[in-house]
Amino acid sequence: MKALIVDDEELALLHLKHMLERTNFFQSIATFQDPVEVQELSAFLDVDTVFLDIEMPGINGIELAEAIQSINENIQVVFITAFDEFAIKAFELNAVDYLLKPVDYARLVKTIERIRMNGMLRSPADHTGKNFFIQCFGSLQFHQMEDGAKTYIPVKWRTSKAREIYAYLLHHQGHVVSKDTLIDLFWPNYDFSKASTQLYSTIYQIRKLIGQLPFSQSIEKTDTGYILRLSGVKVDAIEWEKSLKESPPINKATINKQMDMFMSYRDHYFGEHGYLWAEPEKARLAQLWLGKAYELIDFLIDEKNDHQALDVCLQAEKIEPCDHNIMQYKIKLFNKIGNVEEAIKEYERYKRMKDQMK
Repeated sequence: MKALIVDDEELALLHLKHMLERTNFFQSIATFQDPVEVQELSAFLDVDTVFLDIEMPGINGIELAEAIQSINENIQVVFITAFDEFAIKAFELNAVDYLLKPVDYARLVKTIERIRMNGMLRSPADHTGKNFFIQCFGSLQFHQMEDGAKTYIPVKWRTSKAREIYAYLLHHQGHVVSKDTLIDLFWPNYDFSKASTQLYSTIYQIRKLIGQLPFSQSIEKTDTGYILRLSGVKVDAIEWEKSLKESPPINKATINKQMDMFMSYRDHYFGEHGYLWAEPEKARLAQLWLGKAYELIDFLIDEKNDHQALDVCLQAEKIEPCDHNIMQYKIKLFNKIGNVEEAIKEYERYKRMKDQMK
């Protein structure tokens, strides 16, 4: 294990190094007084833990931690501060641990134990035969598929904003999202400096959380912003649209597969979260899905399979209860199967909706 200490106070720096040496946990311990100098180094690429003073000239510890983790996402961070415990609760959320100055050896030993346990949790595991996917339809979730069984992977987001920013980066995965865009979208009324600190802190939280998931993904920092990269995991919305585009024409041989694809769309894109920025994509995917519903209904009506056509209508209505085309299909089908009472009810509902739109 290798450690790096960054503190502009020389005495505090040497004091902490001496105590870390007493623990015999780290094989090497590097020290720096200039945080800007650390930013320019690649020395932390193979470092396991970094101890960062929060208040330093040029760049504070939170910003430096964010910069370091953009290059080495597995590094563990311990913040050091002279603030009292109540003032640093926010920092505690974003780090493996925190230490108050002057650092107490007994407290440091507890920090070392946390580092050791956290390192064990991050140890690579054998995921042979397992598939992972990210759910965007309905709510943001992570799942694992093994031997045909689907298992939900629970995550505990520190804040709903952290979850939404991850979702936004996922929406733009593989593309750079500028820092300015994120600040304008998520902290529009904040002073730019405070908003930047909030952004650094939130990205740090997200990195810490996704680092505990059993598949590879990373948030890289660029000159202008951030980019989320995925490896070994699929995204349900992307896979669904891909299967839609690659699907053959509907016929008797493909109808069951087409129905399965239609039914796999169980809710709208991030529908449960109501993200405003996701509305255009939500509407686009919904139109593709409804288009498939219309195709299926027309085919089933031509095949005189009115009851199955009605099943498609009812499934579509669960997600899109106000679609006029589906309502018209229902009126037609209820009449065809002789359920005049339901046809009249549907017509009256359709007429009320039309009147409300005038």
